[in-house]
Amino acid sequence: MGIAEFNEIKDRKPEHAIVANVDLVIVRMDEEVSVMYGRCLHRGALMSDGFVRGDNLICGVHYWDYKVDSGVSEYNNKEVLPKFNSWVEGGKVLVDEDEISSWHQENPQPFQRDAYLGQYADTSHGTEEEPYNGLIQQYAKDGLSKTGHHGKVDAMGVPRNQLPDWDDIQLLTAQLQKAPLLDEEEVGTEVVIGPNAQKPLKLDIPLFVSDMSFGALSEPAKIALARGAELAGTGICSGEGGMLPEE
Repeated sequence: MGIAEFNEIKDRKPEHAIVANVDLVIVRMDEEVSVMYGRCLHRGALMSDGFVRGDNLICGVHYWDYKVDSGVSEYNNKEVLPKFNSWVEGGKVLVDEDEISSWHQENPQPFQRDAYLGQYADTSHGTEEEPYNGLIQQYAKDGLSKTGHHGKVDAMGVPRNQLPDWDDIQLLTAQLQKAPLLDEEEVGTEVVIGPNAQKPLKLDIPLFVSDMSFGALSEPAKIALARGAELAGTGICSGEGGMLPEE
C-alpha cells in the first residue's frame, strides 16, 4: 500500500505515517527510502519529530540514534528500531501492509489517539534512572485526585535506584566485640563532616536532609524543613536554587 508521494518527501527530513495502527517514520536518503517503526525505543517519542545526522536518525527528545539503513543504534547495537520492507513504485512509497499488521499483532500499540495524551503513551522499556514518565502523565491526566494533595513524595537529585534505603543502614550491635550497653545508657550519634576544615559541620545525628532547592519547593516547605532539621540536630542542603534568609 502507498504511504507517501516520493517526490513530496524532503531529503533527510523524517515524515510520519500510520499503517494498521502502527506509527511509521519515512526517511529519504538521496534516491533511497527507509521505513521504520515510528516510535523511539527509549520513551516512545515520535521519530518523525527527530532529525537525520549523518547516517543516523536521531530522536528529537533524548537524542537516541538509529541507523537509517538498518535501524540499529550506533551507540548501543542491542537497540534496534524495527525496519519494514519499502520500495518506490509509480512515484509512491509502498510498504507491505500484511507485514506491518503481523508485527502489530505481536506488538500491540497502546495508543488511544482520540483520548487526552493518548498519542503520547509511553511504549518504552525506559531506564532505571528514569522511572517517572508514567507518573508525570498520570499527574497531567488526573491531577492529585489519586495521590492526595501532596502527591507522591520521593527524594530528588539522585536516581532512585542509587538512593540508600533503610535496608542499607547497618547497625553494629557490638555483641561479638564487647557487652552491649543497657537500654538506659546514652549512645553517641554525633558526626563531624570535614573535621580538618576551618569550619567543620557538626551534626547530632548521622542523617542529613537532601538537597531540595527553593523553587522546587515552596517557601513554607523550605522553612519547615529547615526548622525540622534544626530541631533534629542536623543540616539541610539548599540545592541549586538558592537559600532563604530563614534557613
